[in-house]
Amino acid sequence: MRILITNDDGIDSELTQSLFNSLKNDHEAYLIAPAKDKSGQGAAITLRSPVDIVKLDQNIYSVDGTPADCVFMGLMAIMKDIPDIVISGINKGANMGDDVIHSGTLGAAFTARKLKYPPIALSIAGKSFENTDTSIHITKLIFNYVIDNYSEEQHDGIVFNVNIPNLPLNEIKGISLTRLGNRGIPLAPEFKGSETKISYKIGKSGEPNGDLSGTDFEAIKTGKVSVTPLFWDMTNHSKLKGQLPDV
Repeated sequence: MRILITNDDGIDSELTQSLFNSLKNDHEAYLIAPAKDKSGQGAAITLRSPVDIVKLDQNIYSVDGTPADCVFMGLMAIMKDIPDIVISGINKGANMGDDVIHSGTLGAAFTARKLKYPPIALSIAGKSFENTDTSIHITKLIFNYVIDNYSEEQHDGIVFNVNIPNLPLNEIKGISLTRLGNRGIPLAPEFKGSETKISYKIGKSGEPNGDLSGTDFEAIKTGKVSVTPLFWDMTNHSKLKGQLPDV
């Protein structure tokens, strides 16, 4: 199996490196990740400037670009053959609810939506990330599920968003099929500056809000792994009100 592993935390992420090392002996695995942290980049790509690529080791490359750039560079410039699947992560921090709109982890996965197997985006939902063995074990379970169930038919662009509690494996309560939850309004940005120049730092995400039954938030709160199938086509005619105007 040809696997492209990327992330938005950067090439030095110990979680992503551990995942790569756990897969490289059994698969043709490549680690192609941003040269530095690119969290919150969504599916942005670099269009009007060159993207530098540095080979760091056998099948390990640093890309001076976004997570989506890493997928494109892997497909078109680095790997001799098209990968079968992209695994994005393991991200330091949850990607639940509204997070998926801005997540570079999800952006890389959606960029890989047309490959043979559905891409997998993985995140540890916690404030610390010491249970690496748990996250890698869950990753392999989801990876095997995807390979076993999507080998014979087209998936048309599904992406699996997986959030894993930061718990020892024996404390994980199971794996739940979930829907995206909803977050409230984010915290206000932090401002610094003078009369002529202002800088700001984006505030923290809003707290879970509304009906959380069946959501990724509920699964994580109850010690379960959340698996949310997402789809690139976000069209939703049911939300339209009234009739569009005539010209």
